[in-house]
Amino acid sequence: MSLNQLQVKDVPTVRILMLGDKGVGKTSVTNLMACSAVTPTPASRSIGQRHWNIQIRLHEYPNTVELPPSPTWTSPSSSEHSDKYLFPRRMPATSNILYFVEFFDISTQCRIQREQRKNMLKNIDGIVLVYNLQDLRSQDNLHDWLYEPLRQISKHRHRRPRTILGSHHVPILVVGTRLDKLNRRPLHRSTIAHQLNAEEILLNSQDTESFADKSRNQGKLRDFLNRVVEFKDRYPLAP
Repeated sequence: MSLNQLQVKDVPTVRILMLGDKGVGKTSVTNLMACSAVTPTPASRSIGQRHWNIQIRLHEYPNTVELPPSPTWTSPSSSEHSDKYLFPRRMPATSNILYFVEFFDISTQCRIQREQRKNMLKNIDGIVLVYNLQDLRSQDNLHDWLYEPLRQISKHRHRRPRTILGSHHVPILVVGTRLDKLNRRPLHRSTIAHQLNAEEILLNSQDTESFADKSRNQGKLRDFLNRVVEFKDRYPLAP
């Protein structure tokens, strides 16, 4: 189903929080992730907001359903009739469900009141952690960036305390930038990705082909967005 067949109000929204030190490339990474066929330019996907830099895109979540049993014929032996070889088989069908994906990056020019920040964080359905591959401190600082968002998600979505570095807390994707500045690609996942059991993407945030169609990075992003949708459905915000 296309967006033209839907009213905008009928399309559900998931929210992703971009976290990381200033200067690691969060805006560039958001630009790459939010770019799509229907939101090709920053102007087509940006939302004006005082405290947050927000970009939006569409995501198609694959919804697989089971159809009623259908007949399957097999070849009978010469001594038996074919009508004895009618077996029921369930065939899966996939119909994509459209979601708006909003990427939230805090504006460094604004100071957000504590209550406003808490209200925003409890609505988060996924987190992207961004660090500079050339600066290990930017990776270490991600623990500090994570603490308050995970505390609010634990309180309002899980409704009970959870280990901050728990692997099933909320969908998390780790992104390392400035891959083009390294002499060689790291052989192992970063410490933070290992601790969180999170998928990791290493990229040059200035390369517009970083999430090219059918690329490995695009597959990782698609899987992450699918898990974000599933988290929202499984842990809805309490009314």
